[in-house]
Amino acid sequence: MLQQIVTAAAALAFTAGLAEAEILPDRAGPIVPGELLFKGAGTGMGTRLAADWSLGDKRWGHIGIVVTGPDGALEVIHADTGAPGESGEVRQVSLAAFLSDVADLGVYEVDLQGPARSAYLAYAEAAVGKPFDHGYSIASDDSLYCSELVWRALSAGLGEDALPVKSKRLGRTYVSVSDIAENAHAHELRTVHEDHLGN
Repeated sequence: MLQQIVTAAAALAFTAGLAEAEILPDRAGPIVPGELLFKGAGTGMGTRLAADWSLGDKRWGHIGIVVTGPDGALEVIHADTGAPGESGEVRQVSLAAFLSDVADLGVYEVDLQGPARSAYLAYAEAAVGKPFDHGYSIASDDSLYCSELVWRALSAGLGEDALPVKSKRLGRTYVSVSDIAENAHAHELRTVHEDHLGN
């Protein structure tokens, strides 16, 4: 029983520390539409689990695609699990909202240009509102999880499967966060670290 209490207290302390983490948009450096933003694995329990399921680079646990919002400001499209009790969906949020719980950020360029980049971004924009895929299946795009959204968007831009070799574990094939981070069409530009809100 004592071990359970200690474990629960440690989890609460860890979660409380995460609530103070934030990277302000001006600290993220120059960002342009089409780039990928990777949240650090320590952002929360979901990102930690996603990173653990990555067979490669385990620094990252969530991904979003930068787009231009209706008012010209930068926004991020990502498949969000939702708050407790919500089913989640693909959402388009402000850059500040996406970064509000992030202490470690990876900024990656995508090497698609011209019509390929347009098709990549168009897929992401059209996916907004689709439900979050809690089954983590790549059988269809009726519902999406974060790395699946990015893989399908990249594939739409390329006109072919952007990830011919996907992760496999326990008899399942899936697209992990590291599959995207290590993809030939994604290139790490920089990482940004912020320890606590206001630092």
